Amino acid sequence: MSLTAESARPAHVSFRSVFEVDGSRLGIGVFNRPLLDEEYRSLRRAWERSGLPGLVDFEINRKQVSFLAESGTLDAAWRSIDGILAKPSDRATS
Repeated sequence: MSLTAESARPAHVSFRSVFEVDGSRLGIGVFNRPLLDEEYRSLRRAWERSGLPGLVDFEINRKQVSFLAESGTLDAAWRSIDGILAKPSDRATS
């Protein structure tokens, strides 16, 4: 599959790991492909604006996301991340 065809597919978290850490949960998600610039910036902006519910700490790179979530908010965090990535971006018009 070419890079263009691969980047035309929406990014999503394809593999998730969760660990208990001092009463919180550490979530690590691997994307189905490296994030495009706009996808990366969208997730970064969401964290900076605290748009992701219940997150204590958040780290992202092109291949994975990791976050520390308060107990009970892990599922909402995964949904938020997938929701942000599902929104149309520059990839749809390129």
